[in-house]
Amino acid sequence: MPRVALVREADGIVAPNSTIELMRDLGRPRGDMYEVAVWEDILTVDGTELFFTYTVDNQAVVIPETIDAVRALSGTVTDAAVSIRRTDETLGVRRGFLGDPAPVPIQGAPNDPLEIILTRM
Repeated sequence: MPRVALVREADGIVAPNSTIELMRDLGRPRGDMYEVAVWEDILTVDGTELFFTYTVDNQAVVIPETIDAVRALSGTVTDAAVSIRRTDETLGVRRGFLGDPAPVPIQGAPNDPLEIILTRM
């Protein structure tokens, strides 16, 4: 369950500062972005090569993993998938920022740009 969200230039997300403003609009504390944002409209596959552009909030991206690690070390949640799901729901981690605010699990659809990224990494 990667914490990666697709963004689009067509939605006005054109640079890292746009993602920070969007996080503030979504009500995130300090404009934190817990996900890695990947520009869907720039995603390109050429033969065996994958080209993509992404942005990361270096201070906030570690927060969900830290929460999951504390649960694992303390033994309060022993199933990683359960901990990840609980953390994502609590923090409002999304697969996409605009549209449905609910977290969306990866279904592995062959045309899914996010699945393309994950299978090529």
